Amino acid sequence: MKKTIFIDLANAPKQSDEELYNSYLEQQDREVLGLVFRKYMSLVFGVCMKHLREKNAAQDATMEIFERLVEHKPTSEIKKFKAFLYVLSTKHCLMKLRGERSSEIVLSETDMESAMQTHLIDNQLDDKQEQELQKCLKNLKDLQKDCMTEFYGKKKSYLEISHDLKLNLMAVKSNIQDGKRTLKLCIESAK
Repeated sequence: MKKTIFIDLANAPKQSDEELYNSYLEQQDREVLGLVFRKYMSLVFGVCMKHLREKNAAQDATMEIFERLVEHKPTSEIKKFKAFLYVLSTKHCLMKLRGERSSEIVLSETDMESAMQTHLIDNQLDDKQEQELQKCLKNLKDLQKDCMTEFYGKKKSYLEISHDLKLNLMAVKSNIQDGKRTLKLCIESAK
């Protein structure tokens, strides 16, 4: 049986969705935004159900998307409001799922063991190992060498190294990790 859909033409706005949304942006009148949002509320709810798969969560997300729409300040003109709202809804639901999933990470015993492993440079070195280490340090890239020297030689924190070398924290961490990996390979190949 086919479902009959009634369209209220008598009370339908005379403006297009894009004109209504632009009007909302100029006047900040929530009633105008409500008019255009109400037209696509079932679409937004459907997108939320597709991603969240739970009625109450989808209803909450639909209202959150309306609130995001109220706060949203577009950087360019929106030419197709329906497409814009669909993308906004999809991204909102995916971010919601990503946020929930990040708290459900399960660590296995192998993860714990690999985190416990230490690098040769983290241990006390005998004279031979120290000589090999000095040779291998020369093979490092300049930033890796600088970060490793500051971290291990001068016992500075990532933040201090970041400040001294004018690098962001992720670059410091990356250079130290890459340096450790390169040193490990170099020392193992010398054996």
